[in-house]
Amino acid sequence: MSTPLRHMFLLAVTALVVPTLALAAPPPSESLVVDDTYVYAAGTDGNPCPFQVTYHNEGTFLITTHLDSSGKVVRQFARGIEFLETYSANGKSISSRTPATVHFDASTNTIIGTGNQRHFTIPGSGILYAQAGRVVIDLDTGTSSSTGLNIPQGDAFCSALAP
Repeated sequence: MSTPLRHMFLLAVTALVVPTLALAAPPPSESLVVDDTYVYAAGTDGNPCPFQVTYHNEGTFLITTHLDSSGKVVRQFARGIEFLETYSANGKSISSRTPATVHFDASTNTIIGTGNQRHFTIPGSGILYAQAGRVVIDLDTGTSSSTGLNIPQGDAFCSALAP
């Protein structure tokens, strides 16, 4: 194809595409601010330690909702912005910045978390508690599966917060 014809073809395609793009509205986004504190008794779910542990979760999720032509939710995407998780006990605390992303798929009713969910480390002690990779939760059955890094709370975690 000659150069003038290519330019005309490009202009014609651009003329057709640009108005379509201009009419397409971006999916709506909203911010959800989270600031929650939970206290876990010794040895309960969420606390393997022989003493009480406090968990503080704060930050903002930016949630983008994708709708079909009838306005029904098709999927949602949320990403953490400056999200901070902190565990504390006995006057000590450990924290982790969490850039996690979460996808909700309405057609399968699943939540899929990807990326670095949390990563608690202490210099000289290494990783105390971490999750990264892919976590899938089926909201119909409550079952979950995960792949990737999974270092659960354990002795090193409790030692970091011990009296």
